[in-house]
Amino acid sequence: MNQYILKISTLVLGLTIGVSSCEFGDTNVDPALPTDVSAAALLPSGQTAISWVIGGEVVRFSGLLTQQFRGINAQQQDNWRYLIRDADTDGMWQRMYHNSLNTVNAVIEKAEEQNATHYHGVAEVLMATGIGTFADAFGGVPYSTAFQGDEGLFTPSYDDQQTLYTNTIPQLLDGAIAKLGSEDSPGGSPGSDDLIFGGDLDLWLKAANSLKLRYTFQQGKRDQTAYDAALALVPSAISSNLEDYEMTFGALATEGNPQYWFGQRRAGNMRMDDYFVNAFSEDDTRKPFFVEGENGFEFDGYYTTINSPVVLMSYVEVKFIEAESHLQKATSDVAAAKVALDEAVAASFIKITGAPVPTAYQTELDAKWAAATDKLEVLIDEKYIACYSQSLIPWNDYRRTGYPTLEVIPNGVNAFNSNGEIPRRLPYPQEERLLNPNNIPTSTPNLQDRFWWDQ
Repeated sequence: MNQYILKISTLVLGLTIGVSSCEFGDTNVDPALPTDVSAAALLPSGQTAISWVIGGEVVRFSGLLTQQFRGINAQQQDNWRYLIRDADTDGMWQRMYHNSLNTVNAVIEKAEEQNATHYHGVAEVLMATGIGTFADAFGGVPYSTAFQGDEGLFTPSYDDQQTLYTNTIPQLLDGAIAKLGSEDSPGGSPGSDDLIFGGDLDLWLKAANSLKLRYTFQQGKRDQTAYDAALALVPSAISSNLEDYEMTFGALATEGNPQYWFGQRRAGNMRMDDYFVNAFSEDDTRKPFFVEGENGFEFDGYYTTINSPVVLMSYVEVKFIEAESHLQKATSDVAAAKVALDEAVAASFIKITGAPVPTAYQTELDAKWAAATDKLEVLIDEKYIACYSQSLIPWNDYRRTGYPTLEVIPNGVNAFNSNGEIPRRLPYPQEERLLNPNNIPTSTPNLQDRFWWDQ
């Protein structure tokens, strides 16, 4: 994998070396790379890096903990059994901050210098994507002082999850929406250098509004009014599969989807979990696109080819959020929830198979919905399949609703997971515990500790 670290010293987070295969000495700056480049030159690197970590380790942790994947060897087997050590998150933390958000922050700084309003807006969407993902995985994470390495601050403070949810992420996205909607960007606008939307600002606006929808909705467990607030955002969100906020690596000859590389270079560590395989009904034509081989996870399905997309936010997710919000709001609207659920399922079939929902499948879904005493379970069971391999969505849903009704893996009690239940969070990295001990919220988190929105 190519590393796109243009100025590692901007963010160190307690580390004294970079994470690429080349180490550059005490300065952490590659002398072969320019340190003063344009926002346009930085943008592809930031997009690639953030998509790599979300499509790679983020998806793997979510899939292992929600039994979409089964670890059968090495670290993945331990993780599947709820043994997740602090050292296990070092890599994803380094890749998100050093390779990804470091570069995205550099885009923001250069866009400000160059008065490139549209680049600034795009970068704020990317920043919200990364910070929001890590807030859902770890709870509180560095943001306010995270990018001050050039000022000598190498041990940043942590912003708590509530602040990130109610202040940081909305501010980033509202700022992005205003900038992306501006007609004035003297410093230029993204074009072919934008590997996600090719410079289409309308699609970036929809991505920003969709993320705002996600992080508003995700607060519903704490505050039921969040569901009505989420519904008000649906009209401005992604409105078709063609508008999905996703990164396709196929155009990058030396890259490729991270699940593809994991399967090719580290094959034999995971396969599809039996629970996920058995979640498909006989009439579900998506199954061959996800589940390859009689017993194995062969990494050649819809999301695991070299050209597969990494989904950062999708129309399918938007419609499931709409459906659940109708169902969970103070004045539940079951009929509207079913309409949105059907639209979500239809969009999933079209995206994955290119064909409509089979009549037999729709009939079966209608019958399950009508008979269900808890219609939320039906909805989440559908979303569990439809949002497979999409960031942390299945794990977020399980922690928020208790569905799907996963079977707890035996012998899951360990020093990090006291009661053997499905973990509620990831542990902070070992390097943060060792090198940023005065700021890390807890040096030995129990994986059952519930953070702010999971109360």
